[in-house]
Amino acid sequence: MTHLYAGEGYADDELDCLSDPRPFLLRERVVERLQKSFDQLRRRLAEHLRQGTYLAPTGVDYSEGKIGVGEHLEGLPYVFVDLPRFLEKEATFTYRTLFWWGHGISFSLILEGGHLGEYRRRLLANREILSMLDVEVAIGPNAWDWSKGEGHTLSLTPSNEAALLRSFREQSYLKCVRFLEFRDPEFREGRVDEAALYTFQAFEPLILG
Repeated sequence: MTHLYAGEGYADDELDCLSDPRPFLLRERVVERLQKSFDQLRRRLAEHLRQGTYLAPTGVDYSEGKIGVGEHLEGLPYVFVDLPRFLEKEATFTYRTLFWWGHGISFSLILEGGHLGEYRRRLLANREILSMLDVEVAIGPNAWDWSKGEGHTLSLTPSNEAALLRSFREQSYLKCVRFLEFRDPEFREGRVDEAALYTFQAFEPLILG
């Protein structure tokens, strides 16, 4: 008998994975829980934003934002909430809380446009307290790189000042980001919305009007 296609066989660990539905059922529960948490975060952020005035482009969404769910951020599932939210070709003013399977949670303030110089000056003025919160600055070619570490982000330590200033000259955006690991108490105890709101408040001196 002639086989129409002789494909590559499957290893034992692949067969074990194919036979086990639990990871997908677990993912379904986790994603559902995160969506509820992010909906709560969106409500809390909207309430907080009503009390402030911000140095931002005209037309920023301060009340609705967006919750998104996807499967393929570098091959892995993710959930995010953006609020405030303004994404245009010439300007960006967005705070994104991102759950990324296998990586953790990140809280990112992403800024681009006519106020960029002022945002950067305020970052330098507030970098000591932001450094205490382990805030980092993205240094990748664009603001939509979500990885952490060498080639991706830079800590706000004094030893990195020259590299930070160099990134200002080379980039058209500013992205400040705080990372949370899955084993951190804020995540384990289901307090992602609190951590996200707290981080946004720490970023606020950069963007208040």
